[in-house]
Amino acid sequence: MKKKRLKIHYPVAVAIAAVLLSLLLAYGTNFSDPVSVLFKNLYPQVIIGSGQISVAYWDQAHIIAQRLDTNASAQKVSDQLVKVKEESLLLDSLKVSYSSPNQNDELNFYKTGKEQQYKNLLEKDFNSNENLFTQFVVKPEVYDALLRMKYNSDFTANADAYAKAASILTQIKNGQSFDQLAKTESDDKVTGQLGGDLGFVSRGQLLPELEKAVMNASLGQVDPNIVVSRLGYHIIYPVESADINGVKNWHVKHIFVETKGFDNWLNPKLKGFWVWHIK
Repeated sequence: MKKKRLKIHYPVAVAIAAVLLSLLLAYGTNFSDPVSVLFKNLYPQVIIGSGQISVAYWDQAHIIAQRLDTNASAQKVSDQLVKVKEESLLLDSLKVSYSSPNQNDELNFYKTGKEQQYKNLLEKDFNSNENLFTQFVVKPEVYDALLRMKYNSDFTANADAYAKAASILTQIKNGQSFDQLAKTESDDKVTGQLGGDLGFVSRGQLLPELEKAVMNASLGQVDPNIVVSRLGYHIIYPVESADINGVKNWHVKHIFVETKGFDNWLNPKLKGFWVWHIK
């Protein structure tokens, strides 16, 4: 289903499109020639707010989606493309920093510990092109993570979850056992039963924003700050570090408090963008 039809005219864009279209017609409809390729990369399939999705990007996304899942409907892929573009525009309007996680950190998180599976996926569905994987998989994940962290950083909107995390941290500062509180209070039930123990981890094995907090924390003590991630709030305890097979590892414990309500916060904001499907 199409969203609201854009009522704003784009005289400059239309003029450029007209010139490109005339060139395309002059050269015929062989989409492998340079002019046709240029046209598909510049001409919009969809205009969204102040941005657009080109015909070339649109077509490539649908090809990759079919490779990944032959049952993926064209409508579902189209809706996802529009949502990703809306999220990128929303990040800009909210003036959200792209510092952490960034694309390299997120890509490393995908690859670490599963390099062969990643290589096979890249060869099978992305023509062995890591840039394609970054564009269509990693970048949308970064947008989503940054928006979730923006929402989770609003402690008023997440008052109950933040109050719970703050209470746990206060209890630890007052001498309560970290391990025991992890067992009774952590929303990560798997590690909670282990006293919050994540074991030894190396770079790329934790969510990028959580990894950054661990790297910056002091070893051997509970971090005095509540760490915000895309999932919620964490109280982290970097126990120690060690070199394992020549690679630095960190022994980490955490207590996790999940936040809720992200979609209720996000969806009304995305509806604020005009969407015009050209065809």
